[in-house]
Amino acid sequence: EAPAASPGRASRSASAGHPKARKLNNPDRVIDPSTKLTKLDLARYYGLIAPLLLHHLKARPVSFLRAPGGIQGELFFQKHLEAAMPGVKALPAKLDPDHPPLLEVPTQEAIMSAVQMNVVEFHTWNAVKTSIGKPDRMLFDLDPGEGVEWAAMQQAAHLVHVLLQEIGLQAWLKTSGGKGLHV
Repeated sequence: EAPAASPGRASRSASAGHPKARKLNNPDRVIDPSTKLTKLDLARYYGLIAPLLLHHLKARPVSFLRAPGGIQGELFFQKHLEAAMPGVKALPAKLDPDHPPLLEVPTQEAIMSAVQMNVVEFHTWNAVKTSIGKPDRMLFDLDPGEGVEWAAMQQAAHLVHVLLQEIGLQAWLKTSGGKGLHV
């Protein structure tokens, strides 16, 4: 969850003090009406977690979940570079010759460029760009069905984690960005 910030409290720079800081357009635009979080709040959050996030984005093709009208508006995935986004790289077309080049987010500047374009989630491939046909990780996406309690979701995630450890695989829990859990 992004840290709350009041609109007049700080600079409108997405990464104040960063040498490549850029002006954030529409910083006061509410992206989540239920919490009143703004685009500036999201930029601050991604600025704070960028070092951790970059570890997971490193050398992987990335898709964006964009929310130009906020998270209750139309959402869409972007898998290819459609316009210039500072820091965001187009991967070589040879990785997926039947499609336009995939995206890579290698720097904090690229993360902030994505936020500027209303990206609310980053989705990585399970393979790195140098070995696109050989995934180096696997994801179990656990989403609750109708009437499934949160405690049951937690128990399911724990059981998957234990099973993976028992067969010698390193596993960890993360939120899915939606209503479920990923192991």
